[in-house]
Amino acid sequence: MSSLVIPLDTSQIPEDERKQLKVKVAVDDGGEITSQVIRVSGKDEVRLEVDGKRPLTVAIGSDSASDEDLFRLQTINVQVSPHQWQDKPALTLPPIAITPHWWRLWLLWCRDFVINGRVVCADGSPVPGAEVRAFDVDFFWWWSSTQQVGPAAVTDANGHFTIRFRWCCGWWPYWWWRLRRWRLDSDLFDRIRPIVELNPRLKLPDPDPEPNLDFLALIPQPEPPIRVGERDPLLATVPRGTQLDPTVIPTVREKFLSQLPQLPEFERLRIWPWWPWTPWIDCGPDIIFRVTQNCGGQVKVIRSESVFQTRWDIPSVLNVTLLANSEACCLGHTPPDPLGDCVVLTGVCGDPGVPVTSIGGNSGAPATPVGYANPGGRDRPFAERVTISGQFGTAAQADYYEIEYSPHGLNTWAPVPPASMLDFARGYFDATQPWPNQWFYPGFPVLTFGARHVYKSRRRYETENPPANWGLAMTGRTWFSNVNLLAVLQTAGNFSDGTYDFRIVGYRALASGDLDPSTRQVMPGCGNNAANNLLTLRIDNRVVGPATSGSVHINTTEPDCGITSVTLGAANVAPCGSNQLAPGTPLDINFFVTDPHGHLDHYELVVKYDLGSVKNLLSPADVGTLTLTGGPGVQTGPDYLNALAQAGSPGRPTWTGGSMHLHIDNASLVFPKTCCYLVQLTVWKRNIVSCGSPLYYNQMHYSFTVIV
Repeated sequence: MSSLVIPLDTSQIPEDERKQLKVKVAVDDGGEITSQVIRVSGKDEVRLEVDGKRPLTVAIGSDSASDEDLFRLQTINVQVSPHQWQDKPALTLPPIAITPHWWRLWLLWCRDFVINGRVVCADGSPVPGAEVRAFDVDFFWWWSSTQQVGPAAVTDANGHFTIRFRWCCGWWPYWWWRLRRWRLDSDLFDRIRPIVELNPRLKLPDPDPEPNLDFLALIPQPEPPIRVGERDPLLATVPRGTQLDPTVIPTVREKFLSQLPQLPEFERLRIWPWWPWTPWIDCGPDIIFRVTQNCGGQVKVIRSESVFQTRWDIPSVLNVTLLANSEACCLGHTPPDPLGDCVVLTGVCGDPGVPVTSIGGNSGAPATPVGYANPGGRDRPFAERVTISGQFGTAAQADYYEIEYSPHGLNTWAPVPPASMLDFARGYFDATQPWPNQWFYPGFPVLTFGARHVYKSRRRYETENPPANWGLAMTGRTWFSNVNLLAVLQTAGNFSDGTYDFRIVGYRALASGDLDPSTRQVMPGCGNNAANNLLTLRIDNRVVGPATSGSVHINTTEPDCGITSVTLGAANVAPCGSNQLAPGTPLDINFFVTDPHGHLDHYELVVKYDLGSVKNLLSPADVGTLTLTGGPGVQTGPDYLNALAQAGSPGRPTWTGGSMHLHIDNASLVFPKTCCYLVQLTVWKRNIVSCGSPLYYNQMHYSFTVIV
C-alpha cells in the first residue's frame, strides 16, 4: 500500500462558516472506496492508504453524503494515474482549493426531513395499523418516476405516523438518471395527448414504456419543406434513437415548446416542456403518498396519490392529513352508552343506518305509515335480511339476550323464529399486538340454551376475554366494526308479510357461563322511555317461482309487468313482426305494471335501436306529444310520488298500479329510420332488500321491425 496525501485549502471560506460542516475526502480505486472526514481549519491535509498501482479517483465534498454518493454528486474530482507515483511510497497532490461556491453547494447537499401525519376516514376518525409510504415524484413529458423516501411508517391507534429521511441534491445528471425507474403515466398521457392533437401537423407516435427523446414524429414538417440533405434545426440538437441523455432535455425545451399551445395549468402542474426540468439539482423533495392497510385479512390500498397531488418542495418539517377511502378500517366515534340497566334500539341496516326516528310509528318518528322507512317520502318497507342496532346501558345486566316479536299493536309476544336469527361478527383493534396482526373478528353466533335462542352481549364477551383494557385505543382494545349491532334477522321464509313489533329480552349468566332462565327481563327503555325498547317494521318479502328459461321476465307478481299490444295507426304490430310506417302515423302501446301489496316505486318504458340509441317513451323531449292514461282507479305515475298526487290515489303507502295506455301522436319521432326496435318495460318496488340491494324489479320487452 502507498500513502496519498491530499492538501486542502479552505482559506477562502470565512472562519465562522467552516464550522457549519465537515469535509469528506474519498478515494475510489475501481473496487474499493477509502474515506476520511475532517473539520477544516484553512490549511489541512488528508492522508489515505491506497493502491498506487491502480488509477484512482479522488472526490471531495460534504460528510453528509455516503462514500458511494460522494462520486455521484457534484464534487471536486481529481484523477490520479499510477505514473504519478514513480515508485515512491507516498504521493502528495497539489493543494486543492475549496471555493465558496462549492462550500455553499455542499451546505444544501443533504438535509434531514421529517413528515408528521395522520390518516383518517371521511368522518375524521383515525385509521390505525396502516402502512404509509412517501415517494419523491418526478415526471418528464408523459413519463413519471417515483422513489420512496425514508422507511414505511405504521399509524398508531390515533392514526398518527412519522417518516424521517435524508434528501440529497446536486447530482451529476447521468447518475441521477441511472438511479431512477420510469413508467408511462396514464394520468399524464391522458392530459397531454389531447393538447398535442390540437396541432394536426404533429404526428403523435405510440409512447414507449421508457422515456426517450425521439421527437422525429412529434416535429411537424416545416414550411417550406426542408431540402434534401438538410436537417431541421431542432432535430439537429436531438440524438436519434431511444438512448436518452438527460442533459439534452433543457436544450430542446424552448424549441419544442414553440410547437405547443401555452397552458398556464400545465406550467402550474410542472409538466415539461411547459415547466423547465432539471431535477438533478432539485434540493426540495416533491412528495406523494401511498397508504395500505391489512384489515380483514387482505391488504387494501386505502390512499394512492397521483402526480397531480404532488406536494412541491416540501419544508424540512411537513405536517399532513391523509384522507383514506371507504376500504379503510377506522376507529369510529361511537357514542357513549346510556346510563342504567336498560337498552335503546337506534336503527336498522347499519349503526344507525336507517334511524328508528325515520321509521314510521317508532319513537321520535311520524306516526304513519307505520313501519315504513322515510315516512312521508318514499315510504319504504323492509325485505329479507334486516339488521337491528342499539345500545345497552352502562349498568345493563344482560349477558345474553333474545329478540321477541308481535304483530303490530297486539302485544302477543313470542321469541322470533330460531331460523330467522343469523350469526354475525364484530371487529376490534388491539394496540398491544404486533403490526400487522392487530385486527380481530370474533364471532357472535346464535347460542341455544334449551328452548331459548340468544346472542351473547358485547360486554359479556369483554368480561370473558381479559385483560380489562377494553376501550383504551392506544394501549388496549377498541371495537370498530358492528359495535352496536344487536341482531341479524332473515325475514324471508320466517315472517308473513305484515307489520311487526320487536323488543329485547335480557338474561344473566350462571357461574358456569350458561344462561340463567330465572333472570329473564324485558329490558327497560333507556331514559325511562319504554318506547326505546320497541322497534316497528313493515315486512314485505316477495315469492318467486321457477325461472323461465331464456326470458328477462321474472316469475313473480311482486312486481309484475307486461306489454299487451303495440299499434301503428290501425295496424297491430306483432312481436317479431314488420310494419310499414307512413308519415304522421300515431303509436299506441297497452301495458301493465302491478304489485299486489301496493309497494310500486316507479317504472320505465323505453325503445332501443341502432347502435346504443335509446328513447324514453314517457318523455315529450324524446317522442313529442304523448298521452298516458290508466284504467278505472289506476294511477299512472310513472313514480310513487306522482301517483300519490294524482286524482283518486288510494293514499299512502299504497300504489298497486294497473293497466295503462300510452298514445304518441307522431310515431316517426319514435322510429326515425328503418331498423329493428325493442320496446322495454321495467318496473321497481320500493322495498329495502337486505339493507340495500338488489332492489325488487321485473322486466318485459317487445321487439319488431319498422320500415320507414
